[in-house]
Amino acid sequence: MERDTCSSSAVTEGLAPEAGSGLGEDEVARRWWALQPGALLPLSQGGSLLLLFPGRPGGRCGPDVRDAVLYDGRRELVGDVELHVRASDWLAHGHHQDARYNDVILHVVLICDHSTAPRRQDGSLVPLCSLYDAVITPADLPLLPLAADGSPARWPCQRLWPQMTASERAHLLTVAGTLRFEEKAASFVAALHQAEAHPPFSAYDVCLITALAEGLGYGRNRRFFRACGERLLGFTTALPEPEGRASKPPPLDAARLRALGLLLARWSTRGAWATLQPALHIERPQRAIAELRASLAPLSRARSDILICNAVLPFAYAVALIEGNEVLAHQARQLYDTYPALPSNQVTRAMTRQLLLPSEPRRACEQQGLHHIYQETCRAKRCGICMAGKQSL
Repeated sequence: MERDTCSSSAVTEGLAPEAGSGLGEDEVARRWWALQPGALLPLSQGGSLLLLFPGRPGGRCGPDVRDAVLYDGRRELVGDVELHVRASDWLAHGHHQDARYNDVILHVVLICDHSTAPRRQDGSLVPLCSLYDAVITPADLPLLPLAADGSPARWPCQRLWPQMTASERAHLLTVAGTLRFEEKAASFVAALHQAEAHPPFSAYDVCLITALAEGLGYGRNRRFFRACGERLLGFTTALPEPEGRASKPPPLDAARLRALGLLLARWSTRGAWATLQPALHIERPQRAIAELRASLAPLSRARSDILICNAVLPFAYAVALIEGNEVLAHQARQLYDTYPALPSNQVTRAMTRQLLLPSEPRRACEQQGLHHIYQETCRAKRCGICMAGKQSL
């Protein structure tokens, strides 16, 4: 049925009895996560969306829900969801001016105190839904059919992975992690062909340092950190606003930026790549890892490991491909294959639950495999082509 306003909107006396009782966003979140796949979400502007997957919790800043999957009757929509008590909170919280909310595909509220669809920073309108209007009974889903008892059936991967041995699971995740490594290396090859020197830094340094700067923003604000790295290199890159549109970065971000400044000052004489490369020729992996970590001090060991696996090693492999250096290529791959586990993050935790793993993998390569499966297929729930749902590779 077409409508131009939520049934719970407009006037306070039209609200459900509990709506005026001081509910907070934690209650909105509780109701969102209680929804089952198949719930129908009527929109204040008319029409509805079908919930295929509720997504995963967002971080400290930015949208409340990441990577939800919805269906509008023609196609699947993958993106973020923002949760508020009132529809007017979108403007009150300044989300219309915040680029971090440009992937929001649905604004979910309890109280529609106005029915106008909010607008993102990029100008796009965001559909608005009140959970008071949601039809909770799951519908039949071609993506995730219901089991005989009415509960959601397991995803294909959840039927397959418990039947696999530990070595079979490790093999599949290693293959996925290798694919992610090779994709990163290919991106570095393309970037190196376009990079130009910016004295005192070589073209290699420019490419590597910007990647390291972006890596400092993993889980935070990658665009901001990459732009800061480019500014420290001497480029005139415009700086995005720090998190929360504050006048200065949060303390953690400021500490990481200070560490990056210290590294650039150290590398300005010898160069970043020239400093890191010798460690890659050490035959004993443990000693090579120790040298790489030392080269990235004063960064913490955890952050250094993240940068080494996500930037330094695929960068080294890219350089080896360009220069035809088989020894360097072998060393980069060997270190990546044997590197111990990185710190847990939202994606690795979510994928560990999704695949019903007893614990997170103990090697970084396998963790990167979780990231690869998530980004390539699991994020959009493209189960038909997901390698994690196949009987064999």
